[in-house]
Amino acid sequence: MLHRKQTDRKRLGLGAMFLCTILTASFCTDAASVSAASLSDAEKRQEVAAMYADYREDFPGIEEIDPEKALKLLEDLDVVFVDVRKPEEQAVSMIPGAVTSEVFLADTERFRGQRIFAYCTISYRSGKLAAKLKRKGITMVNLKGGLLGWVHAGGPLVRGNLPVRVLHVYGRKWDLAPAGIETVY
Repeated sequence: MLHRKQTDRKRLGLGAMFLCTILTASFCTDAASVSAASLSDAEKRQEVAAMYADYREDFPGIEEIDPEKALKLLEDLDVVFVDVRKPEEQAVSMIPGAVTSEVFLADTERFRGQRIFAYCTISYRSGKLAAKLKRKGITMVNLKGGLLGWVHAGGPLVRGNLPVRVLHVYGRKWDLAPAGIETVY
C-alpha cells in the first residue's frame, strides 16, 4: 500500500511538472510574439542592431556598411548587392537589382571591379559567406543589420521588378520590421 501511494505521488508530481512545462512554453511563445508586436519602430531597430552586434562576433574583420550609406549607392553601377538567403525567402522580396548568391558564386569574375554588398535577413549568413570568400581573396562587404536594417533605413524592396512592402524575416525571432512592412516566415 505504501509503495502504491509513493507511485501515485510520483505520477502526480510528473503530471504537474509536465503541465507546468506546457503552460510555460505556451506562455513564453505568446509573450515573445506579443512583445515584438508591441515594440515601437525605434525599439525594433535597436533590437536589430543588438542582434547584429552579437552575430558580428562570428565573422570578425569583415567590412560592413550601414544601410543608410548602402541606400545612397543603390543606383551606383559599380555596386552589386548579393542576396544570400534561400530561394523561398528571395521569392518574397529582394533589394532592387540584387543578384542571388548562386548567381554571384557561379561567376565571381563577372563582378570583378564592383563593390560587392551582401545581405540576408539580419546579415549573419551573409557575414559568414563574406568571411569564407575573404579567405579566397574576394572582398564582400556585409550590410549591417541585413534587410531588417535596410527597411528600417527606408530601403525599397521588389518582387521581380515590382515594388512591394513585404519581407521574409526567416523566423519569429527576427520579426522586427518597421510598421508598414508585412512580414512572413
